[in-house]
Amino acid sequence: MWGSSFAAVLVALGVVVPATDAAAAPTAKCVSTQLSGAIVSLDPGAGQRHAIMRVRNASATTCSLYGYGGLQLTAADGRPNPTNSERVANPGPSQVVLRPGAGADKVLDWWASPGEGEPTTGRCQPESTGLRVIPPDGTTAFTVTFTFGSVCIGGLIRNSAYYPAAG
Repeated sequence: MWGSSFAAVLVALGVVVPATDAAAAPTAKCVSTQLSGAIVSLDPGAGQRHAIMRVRNASATTCSLYGYGGLQLTAADGRPNPTNSERVANPGPSQVVLRPGAGADKVLDWWASPGEGEPTTGRCQPESTGLRVIPPDGTTAFTVTFTFGSVCIGGLIRNSAYYPAAG
């Protein structure tokens, strides 16, 4: 009773009163069990691939992502394939708040042409069918379908930090 009356007096006097609702509270980090994902666009070039991976908050709770997270290519049997995840600065880390159903994107770039020391006929690396995705500061992964074959140059995937999904 006194708290709301006191706040009303302060507002009437022009004193700023900080918000105390739940929206002002820090948002918990997203964990793998809250997320699902897919490659939503692919732009193939001469020996290089450019894609957008979108993760969605599949839970009923708002969570947030900040940073890059981890990536691991996998074979059809679930075994890990060679993966070298290289972070790029554009776009760099920023807090992305994901309400239920909302998404965040991540740029992925990789090579389909063999690098030095890789076979020039056949596959440069084992074929990948999945991409294990670990959210930033997470310890467990969820899997995204990856139907783009081999990732050359030792499984090199250059990737951005997460940023708000475009739609």
